[in-house]
Amino acid sequence: SLAQGDGPSTGSRLASRRRSLVMPSGWAFAIWGPIYLGEAALAALLWLPAADHAVAAVIPQLAAPWIAANLFQSLWCASFRPSYEAGWRKHVSTCMLAGTALCLSQVHGAVCSTDVALYAIPLTMHFGWTTAATLVNLNGSVSAEAKTSNRALVGLGHASAVSAAALGVGLTLARSSPTYGLTVAWALAACADSMAKRIDAGDADEGLRAGGRVQKVLCQVGAVSCLLVAGRELLLS
Repeated sequence: SLAQGDGPSTGSRLASRRRSLVMPSGWAFAIWGPIYLGEAALAALLWLPAADHAVAAVIPQLAAPWIAANLFQSLWCASFRPSYEAGWRKHVSTCMLAGTALCLSQVHGAVCSTDVALYAIPLTMHFGWTTAATLVNLNGSVSAEAKTSNRALVGLGHASAVSAAALGVGLTLARSSPTYGLTVAWALAACADSMAKRIDAGDADEGLRAGGRVQKVLCQVGAVSCLLVAGRELLLS
């Protein structure tokens, strides 16, 4: 639903958040499975007697930002409570996710151009997903304020879709990282799918429906762009 909430109750706040134009379909969150399984496997690899020395060699470079990223993500989880649903506090979760993505960017930068890039695929997926999740969280926080106009939400949604696509394409090319582009493409495709389903529901005012149609196209174009760039990098690697 894109319906607008009209009161201070929890139900109304949730309805207000659903005005956001940046909400992925539920299937997108399955990505957490391979991310954490892969990171667990990478951690286990480092404890093996015959651990790859190339992997061990980069640990000093990524240890601090990796620990910081997990700290930020833990604080992000902790920010989902009633006391953080009003006023400036509702933006705390967005800041924590942004901190997570920023720290993971440093992790990614330390491994993307090395011989251990293949081992670091789960870390790259984590970085790509939290990049997109930060924008999802930002839109959700802004839309939770019932006074936020539909026009502002549409503008923020469009800007977020373009920003995600730009980051996906730009970092994939700059760091020769197809995994990052594929992950952002996954997130944008999930947002396009969700938007299409919500438009079909037809229970929003015309302002949000019109913006939602454009949002769906922006997400689709962004997903395809990231996919094409990632494919190019795979062919060149």
